[in-house]
Amino acid sequence: MRLSEDRISAIAYKIAFELVKKRHLKTQKRLNQVTAWIERPIIDHFRAEDSIDDLIRADMAKMTTCPPEGSFEYQALFQKKKEDYARKRGYQL
Repeated sequence: MRLSEDRISAIAYKIAFELVKKRHLKTQKRLNQVTAWIERPIIDHFRAEDSIDDLIRADMAKMTTCPPEGSFEYQALFQKKKEDYARKRGYQL
């Protein structure tokens, strides 16, 4: 994941706190529950992106003329494949 789960939790808490404090969100639930509601879709998104990355790495490993990992060509090809995969599957990256 691009961000750790602890960092995502901290960001979600700040968002939840501000929403409740400024009364954009009126709820009888505890702040921890609101934080979880905000946190869950963010973590799910990053996990879905990680699974896409794993699929693309596996596909690129099967290529006979794959550029070396970490090279500019590899990164460009990886990003292109990722955008194509996301577009075909209807994901927003």
